[in-house]
Amino acid sequence: MSSTTIRYDTTERHIAKYNNPNPLHRLSLGRFHAALASELRSLDPRSILDFGCGEAFTLDELARLGVDVDNYEGVDLRTDALEAARARWPELRFSCADILDPAFDGKRYDVTLALEVMEHLYEPGRILKRLVELTDKALIISVPHEPWFQLVNLIRGRDFIRLGNHPEHVQHWNSQTFADFISPYAEVVHIRRSFPFILATARPRR
Repeated sequence: MSSTTIRYDTTERHIAKYNNPNPLHRLSLGRFHAALASELRSLDPRSILDFGCGEAFTLDELARLGVDVDNYEGVDLRTDALEAARARWPELRFSCADILDPAFDGKRYDVTLALEVMEHLYEPGRILKRLVELTDKALIISVPHEPWFQLVNLIRGRDFIRLGNHPEHVQHWNSQTFADFISPYAEVVHIRRSFPFILATARPRR
């Protein structure tokens, strides 16, 4: 099983993130989802794999923004999150699975998503290599934009004793270092900055 930083309070923190009523927080999430939706529309994928889909809150936003999600598959390791996702999207497929498992060998998707996931992984390169193997058209990957993400947390008084670092974040990137991380595995098409996140689109190297 791939090594992640899932904790006892992961679900609680994730739900709080998407239900936070703060106007500035809602604005930043809204801008992020709008950028993601724009990218997906331009790619017009026939199939989507969402690695680390969680409760599928992002799927809710994509559908609201008019993105076709009929051929979507979500994968996560948290059973409680997947139960919540299936309750809202019973017509779509959600799997409790590790993408490194042989069951994924030979599978292919037009577009793979890894949104706010890579920073939680102890071996992100290993996972990125696998995602490239599963992708035909493009990967869309987002991570917190550091050090700004941590500074925002400090300003909000969150994770103060950790200097604003989320307790599950074991990887930290800025725009350049994130592009450098991706480039050995896939061709970086472009990097979007949607404060306080980075959104990268890349093509698999064959």
